[in-house]
Amino acid sequence: MKRSTDRLKFSKGSRNRTGSRLQATGRRSLIRGVGSALESDVISPPLPLSPSPPHSFFPSPPHGLLCLLVILLVSVSVGAGGPGDAASRTTAVERQAGTIPGPGCEDGLVLDDGTAETAYGWVPSAVWGEYVQTFPDGPLVSSRVDSVCVCWTRTRTDDALAFEIVVYSGSEYSPGRIELFSFPASVVAVPEWPDVTFVEVQAPPDAPALNASVHHIGVRWNPSIDQFFFLCADQSSTDEPESGFFRDDRSDGEWGSILDSSDPIFADHAAMLVRVRAHRVPWIPTAGPVGFVALALLLAISGWIVLRSR
Repeated sequence: MKRSTDRLKFSKGSRNRTGSRLQATGRRSLIRGVGSALESDVISPPLPLSPSPPHSFFPSPPHGLLCLLVILLVSVSVGAGGPGDAASRTTAVERQAGTIPGPGCEDGLVLDDGTAETAYGWVPSAVWGEYVQTFPDGPLVSSRVDSVCVCWTRTRTDDALAFEIVVYSGSEYSPGRIELFSFPASVVAVPEWPDVTFVEVQAPPDAPALNASVHHIGVRWNPSIDQFFFLCADQSSTDEPESGFFRDDRSDGEWGSILDSSDPIFADHAAMLVRVRAHRVPWIPTAGPVGFVALALLLAISGWIVLRSR
């Protein structure tokens, strides 16, 4: 898989219970019968029991159908949440031979080989869905995002899409639950599959600097409104795959790993066509709320000492 990075260099996962219910009159008759037998020493043979119906594991047809319906309903309800179950709401276009999307951040961080064999999306029942590409090994440390290039395609007539660029700084195992920042974007004239196109989205000038060793950058959109849009993906049975993650509104905030997923749409995944342009900035450590409080106390103590020394 071709790695094209000129600006920021980056190279490369039985009991019959009715028989025990005796009426009071029945008990008295039985007791009298036993007493008579004891007096005469003649015991009448017991009455033959009615043969029990053969035991069946399955309930009668009406109950069986009801149980089966309940089991199916429970299965559907359980499958509605969790990162593993999110795969049931992912979807993809029919795989084709590699399609070249055209220009898009070639001088930035590129993990794909320049062709799109498929594209990932969400079924319209999803209220929101995210796909993020993992950029590991610190290529974005001490840098600020200039723009993000994303490759899109569609399978219906609507060609206008509203989405967001999302940035996470988690670990190589998960993007985490809290995003670093995001910014809105939109595109018109998205081509119909198998045609694809890159869209370059400029980052806001006040976007925070990236200081983590691993970052996850991708897209989020509402598939219930913008239906049947897809994020281009590079698939290869020979290239080393790049890590990526996905989640939707029913995953309880948990991410699913593309490389660990059993969803067949991710077979032979190599990379998503998400590219990043960024520039280096001086690294400025962030103190956080506790650090700012400590700094304020230090300044106050230093000022008190200076005043006392006068």
